[in-house]
Amino acid sequence: MPFPAGTPTVTLTGTLPSAVGGGPYSGTIVLTPSTELIDAERHAIYPGGGSVTLDGDGSFSVEVIPNDAAGIEPAGWRWRIDLQPAGGQRVMFWTDIHGADGATVHLDELLPVPAPDGTPGVQQGPAGASAYELAVANGYTGTVTQWLTSLIGPAGATGPTGATGATGPAGPAGVTGDQGPTGATGAQGPTGATGPQPPLGGAGAGSTIALRSDDPTTTNARTPTAHASTHAAGGSDPITPAAIGALATTTWRRRDLPDQATADALYTGTAPTIGTAQTTTPTTGYLKYAPPGVALSGSDITGPFQYAGATDFVIGATSPDTNYVLPRSKYPNTYASGQSVWSMEFGTDAAVFQLRMKYISSATMFRLSVDGRKVSDLMQSSGGTTAGSGHLITVDLGSAAARRIRIDVTTFPFGGIYLPPGASLWQVPLRGPRVMGLGDSLTDGAAGNTGAGAGTWFARVARLLGSTDAWEQGRGGTGYITAGSYATFGDRVAVDVIPNAPDLLMIWGGYNDNTGSQSAISAAAASLYSTLKAALPACQMYVLGCWSPTGSPAGSITNTDATLRTQAAAAGIPFVSPITGACYDATGALVATHGPWITGTGKVGSPTGVGNADTWISSDGVHPTDTGHIGLSRRITAAITALMPA
Repeated sequence: MPFPAGTPTVTLTGTLPSAVGGGPYSGTIVLTPSTELIDAERHAIYPGGGSVTLDGDGSFSVEVIPNDAAGIEPAGWRWRIDLQPAGGQRVMFWTDIHGADGATVHLDELLPVPAPDGTPGVQQGPAGASAYELAVANGYTGTVTQWLTSLIGPAGATGPTGATGATGPAGPAGVTGDQGPTGATGAQGPTGATGPQPPLGGAGAGSTIALRSDDPTTTNARTPTAHASTHAAGGSDPITPAAIGALATTTWRRRDLPDQATADALYTGTAPTIGTAQTTTPTTGYLKYAPPGVALSGSDITGPFQYAGATDFVIGATSPDTNYVLPRSKYPNTYASGQSVWSMEFGTDAAVFQLRMKYISSATMFRLSVDGRKVSDLMQSSGGTTAGSGHLITVDLGSAAARRIRIDVTTFPFGGIYLPPGASLWQVPLRGPRVMGLGDSLTDGAAGNTGAGAGTWFARVARLLGSTDAWEQGRGGTGYITAGSYATFGDRVAVDVIPNAPDLLMIWGGYNDNTGSQSAISAAAASLYSTLKAALPACQMYVLGCWSPTGSPAGSITNTDATLRTQAAAAGIPFVSPITGACYDATGALVATHGPWITGTGKVGSPTGVGNADTWISSDGVHPTDTGHIGLSRRITAAITALMPA
């Protein structure tokens, strides 16, 4: 939707070439104002920003409101720029965009400024922020964009600093300089205790003091030894934050958690009416908000959708897939590889909207949430009929009002939102930390539960932790040493986890490995944990031990659980045992024992046993039912809460 007539705007442009070979990046740039903007003169409210997809040459162009725009309130607001080049460094920084109405401003002209709350200008980017700040500290004066597109440059800038270090040997000259103040001390002799000192060098007579000592360190010139590298992490004499009285950085605390009674609750407003038709022709007069990347036609505009749980959204290669987007942030990282679970959010004041999707199969499902509450507890059928065809899902909310809409989807190519005339759509910010689950089919879903990974324990735990950015990175059949049809955990983290920088990561696997070599499991776990800790030092991590679908686990399962606990303690990661319910902190110390997650030996369809297995475990004897996933989400949340800092 264009800006109201007369709104002062500038055009922000830029290009992100790779530092290797100069080739263009693909990816997204997200622009978000620090607050809701009000334009009283034109009776407009701008609650959020938007995103723009890089063109084939790595460039972009987008119309934005400058920070010094006349008539825009409140004063002092700022833009947050989130550069997300696929395969490159992600950098997030605050900046001010200035320019006369109609002017063009280039991204490489922008400089980072402190956030509205005073925190440093560069906010995020796995290792990126620290690298940029180090470059600036050593004399680099370029912009964030110049640094991002030429990472080798800032490293060179540090060279002069090394040369300055070579002047260190001039230190001995400083000793001679100190002799002047020594003379002044002689003059103070009559004031008291210093009086008896003249015999050491005739201070009373005003002559130079001669230091009498056999200690060679007082007479031999020495070059000072730099200790930064030895005291750094991994050095010969590392200093921990605790050693100097600093508190360890934590991302999420118990005090940050939402009310558990309402976090996973259902929507209590008027129930929306939802219907699906096999067509891609919207109601007459409706305006299309297309996903970024989809070509526009006629009155179409690119919608400012806020994606959650995934990134690197692309269109399909051939028609009709060129009208739809899917993410590529889950192994094996292709459009057609089953990027099953993700979400989108947006704000709208429409009473009715139409959602375009491509129907794949009965696995094509969705769940609607309104103002942070689920309309249905489980994922529901998309209502599609013919596989491969486009459909419109019409949602009637009953009345026109400003609302926050969330749609969780699985196996669901997304083709945009259609709104009636006069209605608006705007971007909304995500809430809480970025929560990620690295796992197998317990995380990714199976036939025993509804809605694949959007219906497992993980989605519920994310809501109970207060996160709207839930990344379900599970693949069935995989594990620490077991690749299944995909790849092992260790082979997946470089593309599935690390580039996406989760704030809180839960690692749950081992069941598919338990009949293998314990030494191999141990080595793989040690390598995985070490890699994650080095790449994501600020991320809160929790390891969940080996799953047992019965209350009488085999020896191989208990052994695998013990192996993972040992390696988690060695890596300094808290551990929870599903077998015993024991919760261990980062040092390996027992913090709490909540009891086994699964009791009894039954399963759905078998005679009822003493325990919860007969309702929590599906008929395949391994995977949880919907009831089981609900129960597991409560147990996992309780365990993580017990291990969180207060």
